[in-house]
Amino acid sequence: MDVTRDITEYYKIWIALAGVSLALGWRFLPVKAARVLLVAVTLVAALNYARWGPKVPFEKVDTYDLLHYYINAKYFDELGYYDLYPALILADHEANGPYYDEGSKYLAQDAAGHAVRSIDHAIARGNVVKATKFTPESWARFSADSIYLQRKVKGLNDELWRQLIQDHGFNGTTVWTMIAKPIATAVPVEWIKWLCQIDVVLLAGGLGAVAWAYGWTTSVWAAFFLFVTYSARWPTYSWAFLRYDYLAGLLAAMALLRKGHPFWAGVLTAWSSTLRLFPAMWMYGPGAKGFAGLAQRKVHRPLLVLLGGFLVGTAVLQGAAVLSLGAEPARVHFENMEDHNSSEQLSSRRIGLALALPFRGDLLPKAITKSMKAVIEDQKPLRFGIAGVLLLSLGWGLRRSRDDEAFAFGFLPFFLLTTASYYYYVARITLIVLHASDLKKPKHMFGLAWLFGLEMFSNWAETAHRDHRVFLVGGLAWGLTIYGVAMAAWYLWDARAARTDADERAVEAA
Repeated sequence: MDVTRDITEYYKIWIALAGVSLALGWRFLPVKAARVLLVAVTLVAALNYARWGPKVPFEKVDTYDLLHYYINAKYFDELGYYDLYPALILADHEANGPYYDEGSKYLAQDAAGHAVRSIDHAIARGNVVKATKFTPESWARFSADSIYLQRKVKGLNDELWRQLIQDHGFNGTTVWTMIAKPIATAVPVEWIKWLCQIDVVLLAGGLGAVAWAYGWTTSVWAAFFLFVTYSARWPTYSWAFLRYDYLAGLLAAMALLRKGHPFWAGVLTAWSSTLRLFPAMWMYGPGAKGFAGLAQRKVHRPLLVLLGGFLVGTAVLQGAAVLSLGAEPARVHFENMEDHNSSEQLSSRRIGLALALPFRGDLLPKAITKSMKAVIEDQKPLRFGIAGVLLLSLGWGLRRSRDDEAFAFGFLPFFLLTTASYYYYVARITLIVLHASDLKKPKHMFGLAWLFGLEMFSNWAETAHRDHRVFLVGGLAWGLTIYGVAMAAWYLWDARAARTDADERAVEAA
């Protein structure tokens, strides 16, 4: 079996359509029949994600990603955040390379940011790093590990190698590095596939937490999303090293909130946030609800406990990272992320409101251009103005929601305020959990169907218009903008209706 990803993404269009249909028809179907259909389409989605064979889950790995996250974590003391590519290029040349056609340039990093430099520059910098950062023994180990991944593990070619050395380097947070470094050091590169299964175990734990808090049906909906979402086309589950750890943390945090354990929910949100930074935005909904309560002279104690857990967790984890790695890496990582997220560094693999506003539905250009980057930069005031209005509206609408419900909407500030790579948009899963947990309500039926509809579009766009990245991310960004406006309006209406009902009951009681 083992078909190609192109084929499975075509199948995903129809599998996602089944999700849309099931979401819309759920309230009208007999409960048992609906659940049987859900389990059936989830099994099909899982087999399709595995490409209908054993190689994806049990044999293959993502060499491209592992050269960044396994190698740089293992040798972080020597490489830091700047020197992965020079070291890789030098090791390749020393081993009778270049093994692949590397071209004439790479993307260099230093305190000034990212800049295109020549391969000769990389080799010169690599020699400095080798002489000043590595011992002869550690360089021999680094060379053996990197050459093993580059040449003995299938996955790279000339085009991917050139893309790799022109990427944005290693971007793991200091907390992620603190956790990953001893694991990578302990596990030999020859056992790398076993290391990649950690994400599978963590995601299974996150789905188990959802089943505990919301029931197994909601957990199956969440699993279905994981297998059909375009955002999980890369990195493939079980192919990379600790790339979905933050997602398991968000799922567990949401489940803990639902079950009335706000402190530990805050701690797990802190864990996710220190691993990837952006999950801190999942505190937006609870924060907005808390401030709305204060405006009405009400204090919702569980939200204070949630905040306390978040602050304690962040302080402990970040403090441990500083003690382990030093203060300098934290500063470098922060500056690196600032440069990485600037308009000049935008790529057509990013999504956000910023990519929606200049998009008019055109197929061309295929990739983001310098003129588009300039427009995106000029549109900052408009973009942040729209985002502010929408977030204030959503925040006020969430004032009467459950704590876990408000938490789930952390994805919207993430979408509105950042331009993150498409694979981080798998974090929409908290919205899937929210909507799937109560499909009797029209807003949740609409929300779930719309989100699966966006997966239909994404997989269709990739299949029908391959490499037209601006079309895909622009269309998806507009779809998410419409979703955000619809949810904000719906929650504002529901909160108003709930207040009217409460006032009427108070009058009747008087």
